[in-house]
Amino acid sequence: MAASLHLRALPRLLALLALAALVSGCGLWTRDTTPPPSPLPELEAMVHPQAVWSRDTGSGSGGHYLQLSPHLAEDRVVAAGADGRVSAWTLEAGERLWETRLEGEITAGVGGGEGVVVVGTGEGRAVALDLEDGQILWRQRLSSEVMAVSGVDQGVVVVRTNDGHLYALDAETGETGWMAGRTTPALSLRGAAVPLLLPGRVAAGFDDGRVTLLGLARGNVLWETRAAVPSGRTELDRMADVDGRMAYADGVLYVAGYQGRVMALSISDGRTLWQRDLSSHRGLTLSGDRVLVTDAQGRVWALDRNTGGSLWQQDRLQRRGVTVPAVVASHAVVGDAEGYLHWLSLEDGRLLGRVRGDSAGIMGTLRVRDGTLYALGRGGELTAVRLPAEK
Repeated sequence: MAASLHLRALPRLLALLALAALVSGCGLWTRDTTPPPSPLPELEAMVHPQAVWSRDTGSGSGGHYLQLSPHLAEDRVVAAGADGRVSAWTLEAGERLWETRLEGEITAGVGGGEGVVVVGTGEGRAVALDLEDGQILWRQRLSSEVMAVSGVDQGVVVVRTNDGHLYALDAETGETGWMAGRTTPALSLRGAAVPLLLPGRVAAGFDDGRVTLLGLARGNVLWETRAAVPSGRTELDRMADVDGRMAYADGVLYVAGYQGRVMALSISDGRTLWQRDLSSHRGLTLSGDRVLVTDAQGRVWALDRNTGGSLWQQDRLQRRGVTVPAVVASHAVVGDAEGYLHWLSLEDGRLLGRVRGDSAGIMGTLRVRDGTLYALGRGGELTAVRLPAEK
């Protein structure tokens, strides 16, 4: 398991230390104590991805369990590091356009849209910068450490904090439009699902296994359901988070829960269209008629988007801290804890090739634009990768 545990009930310290000792690959608080990954599988390469450019953007995650991800907008990619640096680089050549240093540790982002980029800090602040020149537009104090930042839509950005709250902020001023949330369990995976903005609505996952759809204007709950149901005798058994990436297409919301299920939900009323027992804290992405999921053991699955049935499973990357898949042309791509980017066949899941990015590892979401993949590593290395043109 590649996630780290978060302690919310200090009086239970001794009990949780014992629980943590029983869970392979888990650490306490924000410091990442994940054990070394399993050996790299042998491969007879069929494709040969190449790094087009690579740049040092700062400290990366700074040794903490942070899933910082790059943001693509217009002609640039924006990256952030735990040391407070936010920087923009040209997509094509990796030329630095600007860099801004913020106070405090960056723990979430990069989100953005509509000419604004947004990050969150460990001190509980959301900070917005101008996409064009990196100037700070506003800072907003929130209730606790920021864990996830959405995109921007209709002038609104939605931020998730560590105490289970959602804040809808005006993207121009930072003013709070509404706040919603729920009580968090004593023990949960560290992390939070990035709120998914839809036309006039926002989908959010919570640490109790619930998925909630809210109105974007007022934060009113439209419906909610469970992707994971807490059960068992111990707090460890009852962990039931929705921390991974969600996806939406054609009136259907796709979600995954840790110690729970992958589900297809009707966006109109939350009705379950299909569900599949499969535990994931990484989440999923869509590609045509497929739902691509990385499960809690690091297996990569392709499920039928209409039924949830298995199309293929790739199990040779287990226990390598595999990211949620990205799609590049006819390939699924995942990063791992040693910084390798693995190319898989979308047709049958075969491992076809790989290239190494940041050797400190890759945890955040991979981004794709025009056949080029952008990966931000835990050591702060931002890499652009593409397959060479066929001769």
